[in-house]
Amino acid sequence: MTRPRPPALTSEQRAELETWEERALSPMEFEARVRAPWTDEERTDFDNLVRWFNRRYPTAAERLAATRHLMAQIRRR
Repeated sequence: MTRPRPPALTSEQRAELETWEERALSPMEFEARVRAPWTDEERTDFDNLVRWFNRRYPTAAERLAATRHLMAQIRRR
């Protein structure tokens, strides 16, 4: 399944989108987003990511090591 290309945005549209995406959510907005059902595309993306991760790191020890490595990278930022 190929994804459609995202629309081209002007610099003004991109700035508006970034402002909207980076704003803090109220507790009520956060709760609504957490409880919202997934779209078919979101579920497919998630399933594909899990399959890739399990192929890339086939054992529990490899998955744990990869997760620890990523967390160490994040802490160094």
